[in-house]
Amino acid sequence: MSAAPSAADVLREAAFRVVRGNPDPDELGALVAVLTVLRARAATDDDAGPAVPRANWDRAGNGYRGPLAWVGQGPSPEFA
Repeated sequence: MSAAPSAADVLREAAFRVVRGNPDPDELGALVAVLTVLRARAATDDDAGPAVPRANWDRAGNGYRGPLAWVGQGPSPEFA
């Protein structure tokens, strides 16, 4: 059984690596801050349970029909 890693070992191990580019310390600090906040939110969201479903009536993806869009539809099947 191995012992728990020391703080120095943890700090030496990279949590992520830069694949492309050369970020300065400020950019890396901003990235670490964002990842820390996202991780904290994910930890608290697990305890919150499933998200409440949202109504679809106001979603922009449904699209808005023009004022005469009903004209080209023809009669409904029950009256044909």
